Amino acid sequence: MSSATTARVALLVASRGGDASGGWVLARARVIHQAEAASWLRAEALRLAVRLDPGPRTRWAAAGALHPTYDPGPDAPTALRAWAEDRERQAQVGHLLAYGRPLSFHFPDLGGAWYALTAAPLLPSLSESR
Repeated sequence: MSSATTARVALLVASRGGDASGGWVLARARVIHQAEAASWLRAEALRLAVRLDPGPRTRWAAAGALHPTYDPGPDAPTALRAWAEDRERQAQVGHLLAYGRPLSFHFPDLGGAWYALTAAPLLPSLSESR
């Protein structure tokens, strides 16, 4: 194993959302290992997808309150689900994280809204490096 795959570098992972008026942090975490970062990003993509597009059988909505729409244009919940369930993409995420690469994935939605998942290595502070 190379030192790049065995090194433990803290990473900051986050999800953001926004529109033309600005962007907001939806969730973030500091993780210690690349595999944990990859898992967090995947779980967050699925969490956002369910919150944005829960489906007609969700338990918290009254029966018949939710129904499918077929608007043309970008669909962030569908793109988030596809990204999270694509094994090849997830393997690429793990590979890039293993080499300390910052990542950012953007998912546009209708009306100019957008969502993003990011991961970036945290540089050690001067006190930590001594």
